[in-house]
Amino acid sequence: MEDKKIIQFVNGKEDPNVQHSSYHGRAQLLKDQLFLGKAALQITDVKLQDAGVYCCLISYGGADYKRITLKVNAPYRKIYHTISVDPVTSEHELTCQAEGYPEADVIWTSSDHQVLSGKTSITSSKREEKLFNVTSTLRINTTADKIFYCTFRRLGHEENNTAELVIPEPYLDPAKKRNHLVTLGALFLCLSVTLAVIFCLKRDVRMMDVEKCGTRDMNSKQQNGILSLWFGFIRPEVCSGPGGCR
Repeated sequence: MEDKKIIQFVNGKEDPNVQHSSYHGRAQLLKDQLFLGKAALQITDVKLQDAGVYCCLISYGGADYKRITLKVNAPYRKIYHTISVDPVTSEHELTCQAEGYPEADVIWTSSDHQVLSGKTSITSSKREEKLFNVTSTLRINTTADKIFYCTFRRLGHEENNTAELVIPEPYLDPAKKRNHLVTLGALFLCLSVTLAVIFCLKRDVRMMDVEKCGTRDMNSKQQNGILSLWFGFIRPEVCSGPGGCR
């Protein structure tokens, strides 16, 4: 790795021509600290490429230098997450993705603190800083409103970053929902018509029974009349004496 000059301060003046282009506008010498006997370098908008060993050389009637190592970390703070359902297995697929540095492990847990097994992949970011792109997926059979957590943990660092994933209610397509309502309406209409037909048929049967009963009653009365007439008709005359019958 090449050496990069950042600041050269001689006779109370800086020489901007010696500064490496990667530090333009980001590095400066804090001159007010010089009167306190301190040589302080300030770097803003720190990048991963800034990590390394820095050397400060001071020459004032003699020469002395010090080295300091700068370590750069990028927390996995922006965690993007998605939830989908496998149409074949009906499993929920939970995915968490974030970029940071150095590499991180992803731990999946449930709301009852149960540790779950997920699948994690690590690739290099396509951005200039070359961060690590960490993606982890958990497949699980679960129900709505259940809560799961994905935690990005960097080895050797106390700071962890966690995202919360809540299982949503099952999604029903509006078109299918309309079809479902139409189907229910059609079934309700068919059921209503069927019940109405059955009710009418039963009423007609009862009316027919009543009419038949009335007919049978009338026929019975007519038959009784005929029988009475018939019995009266065949009754023999009663004759008394030679004068004739009465």
